[in-house]
Amino acid sequence: MANSFDKTLMGAAAGGDDGLSDDQFNRVSFLSHFEGSNNGVNNAFDDGSASNHTITANGNVTQGSFSPFARPDGEWAFNNTASTNDSFKVTAHDNFDMTNSFTIEGWIFLSDLTANKLLFGRENNYWMTHDYQGIGGASGKFGFNYQNSGSWGAINASAATVANTWYFLQATYVGTTVTFYINGVSQGTASVSSPASNTDKPFYVLSMSNATHAGKASNVRLSSVARSTSLPTSKFTSDSDTELLVCQSNRFVDNGPDGHTITTTAGASVSAFGPFLTSAVYDPAVNGASAYFDGTADALSIAASPISASGNFTLEGWVYSNSASEQAIVGQYQGRSTGRMIITTGSGLLIFFQNGVTGGNNGSSVALGQWAHFVLQRTGSNIAFYVNGARVLNNSAGNIAQDYLVIGTEDVNSGSYPNTFDGYISNIRITSSAVYSEGTSITVPTAPYSTVTNTNFLLNMADGQAIDSAAQNNLNLFGTAKTSTAQYKFGTASLLLDGNSDYATFPENGANDIDGGGNWTVEFFWRFVNKTSPAYQELITKGTGFQIYTSSGSLSLALSSNNSSYDIANATGGTTLDNDVWYHLALVKNGTSYKLYLNGTSDLSVTSSSNLDTGGFPWFLGTLRTAETTYPSNGYMDEVRISKFARYTSNFTAPTEPFADKGQ
Repeated sequence: MANSFDKTLMGAAAGGDDGLSDDQFNRVSFLSHFEGSNNGVNNAFDDGSASNHTITANGNVTQGSFSPFARPDGEWAFNNTASTNDSFKVTAHDNFDMTNSFTIEGWIFLSDLTANKLLFGRENNYWMTHDYQGIGGASGKFGFNYQNSGSWGAINASAATVANTWYFLQATYVGTTVTFYINGVSQGTASVSSPASNTDKPFYVLSMSNATHAGKASNVRLSSVARSTSLPTSKFTSDSDTELLVCQSNRFVDNGPDGHTITTTAGASVSAFGPFLTSAVYDPAVNGASAYFDGTADALSIAASPISASGNFTLEGWVYSNSASEQAIVGQYQGRSTGRMIITTGSGLLIFFQNGVTGGNNGSSVALGQWAHFVLQRTGSNIAFYVNGARVLNNSAGNIAQDYLVIGTEDVNSGSYPNTFDGYISNIRITSSAVYSEGTSITVPTAPYSTVTNTNFLLNMADGQAIDSAAQNNLNLFGTAKTSTAQYKFGTASLLLDGNSDYATFPENGANDIDGGGNWTVEFFWRFVNKTSPAYQELITKGTGFQIYTSSGSLSLALSSNNSSYDIANATGGTTLDNDVWYHLALVKNGTSYKLYLNGTSDLSVTSSSNLDTGGFPWFLGTLRTAETTYPSNGYMDEVRISKFARYTSNFTAPTEPFADKGQ
């Protein structure tokens, strides 16, 4: 087998096969058609090289569609949930002043519309803001705030901000006139004859020196020229007038010509949830995949390591870490107390370590919440380590202990799983020769790996059968949860949950959360095998605060503003569903209204000014989060979609075709 992409990915998207499109696809944060093979799972990993090594999955490690290539470079976003200041800061530079012709622009998405939000700008100079009334902002509206002759002024939006919506904000400065635009429409002008100059002040996104603000930003650009004011439909590219271009890649990087330094804190992350509508459907050969490790004894192991003790080799891959603690990415051992090699993350570092080799414990600073590319290469007696293309270690090395290869922890044979990994690992490739010419830098790949000469291990992690076609989440199937071709609403398969101890889950990632004041829609198709066994069946839950469930087949709803007591809704007595019938269910938040629709007709409804609180817990399909095998579901699930807006505001015709996987 030459390449793991040569085999059909049964979990691939279905909607795009029919040419369907959704002009709100940039507000879809999860979509699964469950188009897997019969009895398909997400923890069967394939070595795509000719060596065909057996890969053992330990713990709950799973694979799915979130990867370094989930979106093309330029179409990513920055997601901020940080609780510390300076969560996204660009080192101060003279060119950030608004003293000559100038454009500041970028995309913003807010689920939380609280007051006094600073979106992006330079401290004590100028800001894109929301409801920043302290310096002239208007309640509930975007604004551009600027300092002129020592005093603050503001140009405010003409309409109130709508949560869970992408907005393009732009301000231009020409002569002495500042104009503020939203989605290409002028919101007003102001005369600024003496803008502030604070050359020692950094540029911030969704944070500042004494605050941080939740939200998402994409394609934030600062230019030394007045740019076009039309609404952009694609990513920005750099040119000679670009002073800063950030929040558009799979890692924290300034794509402008000056490559300014960006620092972040925990809670800052890159996101595949971006503003641009795509015409392409998820394709694992193009968009890649990854394995998700939850930090609790998850690991992959290969009994016969592909790396020789003394010969040339190249080991490379991608990593996205959620934790600053010391944790292993990949390693090879001959007992933990003797010589070994390992690449770990710890305090935001990637490190190459080998006992007895001068220069061990070397690495490069790599922030959490982003994809980082690494290469460990041995050529003759020299070993080099690269992080995001830059060489950070270059030393002579003795033999490397040859034993089993392990991914996601330091050791599996001891049974203790030390330093288990929390996050995503993608595209591990090992060759028995040097892939890259020796030098101070290498080119970071822009596509998933394929086999090259002397490839003896290739783990693309693209064999998952229940995947997210929005390429933002990795599903974990527990117990006997699996894809099944026995029943399906559309396509050829669905997710089978047998009413015992099986369920599926995926983590909250900052895009699929439904807390806060924004509207949203959670919808899916369901078919009971046995509606009364068990009597209570949880269909979709998130924390304790969000539950769609049935009682002896009767639709019920529990919603909470504190992830505890059901103060928003504790609604029972909905329509009783029959066995062996497909139903479309959609729970919609629209302002103060929460409605559960059955086949397009409102079945349960509640009005409340309170917003949902799910405690930041993951999503669960087929059970209640508080005890993973409590109230399991007994039936088939198909076409699950989470949208960050109210798709349905009154009774509607239930969908008659699969949900679209693209935007145009």
